[in-house]
Amino acid sequence: MTIEELNKVRFKMVSHISMEKEHCISYMSEDGRLGFCDFTRKKKDGTFGKSHRHYRIDNKIYETKEAFLEAIKDFNPNIIPIKQ
Repeated sequence: MTIEELNKVRFKMVSHISMEKEHCISYMSEDGRLGFCDFTRKKKDGTFGKSHRHYRIDNKIYETKEAFLEAIKDFNPNIIPIKQ
């Protein structure tokens, strides 16, 4: 998959959780094979700190954008993975 094809994928918010020290919002593609989660730390004074994002292709998590972009090159949305 190219970056241009990835930019055309529609994502929807599927969950949100607000905990004492962190907030997390998860997004998933319409077919459920791609996703990402945005994590934001909550500071002691109630303000929010820096956010970070984890990416997902099928059931594999990528903690950096660079690793995700490298892996997405081999992703083919037309091939359905075999469940193990």
